[in-house]
Amino acid sequence: MSDPNRKTLDLDAYPIVGVVRNAIVGATGSSLVGLYVYGSIATGAFEPRVSDIDLIAALRDRPDEALIRRLAAMHADLVRAEPDWNDRIEVDYVSARGLAHCRTRTTTIARISPGEPLHEIEAGRDFLLDWYPARQDAIELHGPRIDSLIPPIPEAEYLEEVRKYLACFRDRFDDDAAPGSQAYAILTMCRGVAAVRFGDRLSKREAAVRAQEEFPRWADLIDRALRWRDRHQGADQPDGAGTLAETRAFIADMEEQLGGPDGSAAGNDSDRRAPLSCGPACMGGEDVTREDRGWALDG
Repeated sequence: MSDPNRKTLDLDAYPIVGVVRNAIVGATGSSLVGLYVYGSIATGAFEPRVSDIDLIAALRDRPDEALIRRLAAMHADLVRAEPDWNDRIEVDYVSARGLAHCRTRTTTIARISPGEPLHEIEAGRDFLLDWYPARQDAIELHGPRIDSLIPPIPEAEYLEEVRKYLACFRDRFDDDAAPGSQAYAILTMCRGVAAVRFGDRLSKREAAVRAQEEFPRWADLIDRALRWRDRHQGADQPDGAGTLAETRAFIADMEEQLGGPDGSAAGNDSDRRAPLSCGPACMGGEDVTREDRGWALDG
């Protein structure tokens, strides 16, 4: 009997998802427990020219060397067959046991993401940035519902990891950071403020619009960040030195808005309206934060 609450995805509308699903199912074989797509595709915020595809492949055991070799070959074949999606497919290959204990234990996973080849990495509590939105929004492509694998995660734990991820963001830039990298940081900060201050998980574009309304003195910079992002895919990056100081100043202001453990702002609210009443995945090729963690607030 079908589950009326089970989410489905129209693969005719997103044919690349079917291609990736078939490739992963073929490479993992009987070790695959479930495969899930989340991020902007699952939330309806997908932008074909710039959005990534974010997936979680749950496995019976942690990925071993033989499986990692098969997966690396499979992803190389995908790039050759679908060059438009080079550096835009992100997959976490994680054991079902690792997901079950994601709040309390570190687990070894295999990960491929924009700017990084397939590699092993230790996934600790920082990966709640992936597991929380996936549990909320993911669509099953294979296997059981994802909430049977990922336990409930308190929103407060997720938001604390958001704060940690965004802390001192301005210091992660090289002095020659390209506009595409700056755009990623600006829009990610917008999403962080939306999540922590207002309780909303928004797409990059939605969060940018909200931030322009809440912080009008930064509206022009945020608008430029959206245009840098739209031009980023497949484009040569101009020199970003001329905008770096402004970008760092914006990030410093947003860090103050994120404030202390309860999310209360530490700075001056003179240019911000009262918060709206309220009930967080990444663009390809950015080089600002991938070595720290890829925040899966795509869109």
